Amino acid sequence: MGKKSWKTREIAKAIHVNPSTVQRWIKYFNLAYNVNSNGHFEIPNETYKQLKVIYAEMKQGKKMSDVCLLGGDKEQAKSKKVTMIPTTQVEKKMEELLSQLDHIERKVRNKADDVVEYQILHQRKEINELNQVITQLSARINTLEDQLVSNTTPSTRPLRETSGKKRRLSSIFSF
Repeated sequence: MGKKSWKTREIAKAIHVNPSTVQRWIKYFNLAYNVNSNGHFEIPNETYKQLKVIYAEMKQGKKMSDVCLLGGDKEQAKSKKVTMIPTTQVEKKMEELLSQLDHIERKVRNKADDVVEYQILHQRKEINELNQVITQLSARINTLEDQLVSNTTPSTRPLRETSGKKRRLSSIFSF
């Protein structure tokens, strides 16, 4: 098989897997490949050989994390795959994240307080405007009451009204 490069579909047929499986293995094991102008994988011979090894080991029932590509040196393969992060580094990152979270919570609380303060000020302004309207209406009512009282004095207003018959009778007998 002296080809310069393979297509994903060709390798998939050769090792009896789905083309998407070939792409997944290439990405998982960080194997060499090129992408042509149409976006298709072009796979070199060396990668094809590595994919055949992966297929053989997967066929034996191994997990992808247990597949060894470094010529059988399992210790070197494990040391390459397993990287432990020191606890102090993880704790430091957690403290940074918690600090950022506290900072964000404070900002949210401040923003909420600002919103409530704005609403209260706006409501206070509306209350003041309503108080002014009430004061104006009260003054207007007082003015109208004063005008009503001044237009109707006790001398011009009759104490009791008498009917027209009684007046005629009283005028006849008053002579």
